[in-house]
Amino acid sequence: QNQRGGGRNQQQAPLSMGPVRPLERTENAYDVTKAKPKTHSENLFKEARGILNKLTLTNFAKLSDDIAKLDIREPDELKGLVGIIFDKSLEESHFCNMYAQLCNVIKDRLPEFKDEADPDPPPGQAGQATRKTVTFKRCLLNKCQEEFERADRYDELTDVDNEGLSAEDKVKKTRRVRIRMLGNIKFIGELFAQKILNEKIMHECVKRLLASNDEDTIECLCKLMATIGKLLDRPEAKQYMDYYFDQMRQTGEAVSRQPNGNRLKFMLQDTIDLRKNRWVPRRETTGPKTIEEIRKEAAKEGIVAGPIPPPRGGPIMDNRGAQRPQGMGAPDPRDRQQRMMGG
Repeated sequence: QNQRGGGRNQQQAPLSMGPVRPLERTENAYDVTKAKPKTHSENLFKEARGILNKLTLTNFAKLSDDIAKLDIREPDELKGLVGIIFDKSLEESHFCNMYAQLCNVIKDRLPEFKDEADPDPPPGQAGQATRKTVTFKRCLLNKCQEEFERADRYDELTDVDNEGLSAEDKVKKTRRVRIRMLGNIKFIGELFAQKILNEKIMHECVKRLLASNDEDTIECLCKLMATIGKLLDRPEAKQYMDYYFDQMRQTGEAVSRQPNGNRLKFMLQDTIDLRKNRWVPRRETTGPKTIEEIRKEAAKEGIVAGPIPPPRGGPIMDNRGAQRPQGMGAPDPRDRQQRMMGG
């Protein structure tokens, strides 16, 4: 029989594999039906995660509208949505500003619910059942407060379930806890910038961070000040800010005498210098950008030669920032050849 492999007239002998054992179903076999959402809440959370995984500044308007239109039917679903957004913002702290903007856009568009009776009614209303209103903003503030007030941020590393972890796995888990802690501080600052948190809450956060000299708390303090310092540093709050930075200066001197304390000392000094420089950082802080912004920067720096592809319906930009008339593309080389030949 003529076969394609080299055109040789060879007849391939059948492979003899012997008897084949039938497939056996294991105890932990993958079941497609188990992976499918079964309840309305599971479908809702799956849809929310799918939208957030695709969220960028370019498609922000559309996807934020999709989040606001989710079919939330009960308080637990609203709390679950808050938890999903909160975890995303902490694990992807580079996009904290975008997630804070998302919270600001949807906070007044999501449904409100009546919670269970308040166990601690206001004075003078004892015996009267009062019910709190569950809103997106209230759930978000509670989530931030719970994460901020955790007594031991590394408590999950001492659980009995983690005793068998390798040293590498423990390092990864410690790093994840640290990322969440710093991400929460940055997210709190961005929520304040969006006016979701008020100034009184931010002053309380700063005072609590100043009360401790451990490494993680100092780093959180510096990150928070870098995020909200410019907004807090108003003439009305000058007395508070002067006190905060005087305490930071004293903390820097104290930690410098500790082993490996120079890192914390310089971190505090950089934050102090930032205020002296009127909150203008020495290096430009980078964050998420739209595709159009990236293209403009690339053209400005000469990385991209030629016209920049426009957004839908927009004018074409050349690499010098000038606009070309709509419909005019790159010059046709045949026109140049005709001109050289004299018409």
